[in-house]
Amino acid sequence: MSKLKGKTAVITGAGSGFGKKTAYTFAKKGAKLILVDIDYVSVKEVSEEINNNMDTESIAIKADVSNKDDVMNMKKETFNYIDKLDILINNAGKARSARIQDISLEDWHDLIEVNLTSQYLCCKAFIDHMIERKYGKIVNVASICAVTGRTVGVDYSASKSGVVGLTRTLAAQVAPKGINVNAIAPGPIITPLFEENFTQEVINKLQNTIPYKRGGTTEDIANLMLFLASDESGWITGEVISINGGAFMG
Repeated sequence: MSKLKGKTAVITGAGSGFGKKTAYTFAKKGAKLILVDIDYVSVKEVSEEINNNMDTESIAIKADVSNKDDVMNMKKETFNYIDKLDILINNAGKARSARIQDISLEDWHDLIEVNLTSQYLCCKAFIDHMIERKYGKIVNVASICAVTGRTVGVDYSASKSGVVGLTRTLAAQVAPKGINVNAIAPGPIITPLFEENFTQEVINKLQNTIPYKRGGTTEDIANLMLFLASDESGWITGEVISINGGAFMG
């Protein structure tokens, strides 16, 4: 079923991990895609794979979405390519595992900018367009750390808690305009970014908190993104949906 046929979507952080799998999932469901990543080589490969093998179209844009000028350029390129935007997936981000004693002020600002400011900038860039159309689906990526806390870094948890606040407040602001704003809060799912930023000891410790009999996958995340981006989720807004294999019960 092509549940996104005729829809358009911007996906940030689309060159790997959650964003890459979400791009393929949306493409299979018929969406026309604007794929954004700071790593242009990777996101270009994803775009070419979609264009060559799936019954839809996409473009790749290089952007640091924590940078205002890059986001404004990304917005311009987006509307040079499409006339309307239906879906915004704020997936770009980074992780880090460190004690507060080992996090410099520069490290703190860096993570907040990438994980939180980027989502603010992207929402701000497209929200007036969605309000004008009285339609829009925004999905932000938070984390289990924003809900329960984890021993993986106060800067990371703080940035993702900010995403929760951004999501719920924006949702309340724009709900009367027909726009849905939700967030997902994944538990530990192994991606290249995850492996790059966490030691195997930390990964094992986090995975031991999952009661379900298998680890989470990027496909699990992409399927939830698909539901929240589709019209099937029309009466859901301001929610932070946990997807963690039952980790809250662990």
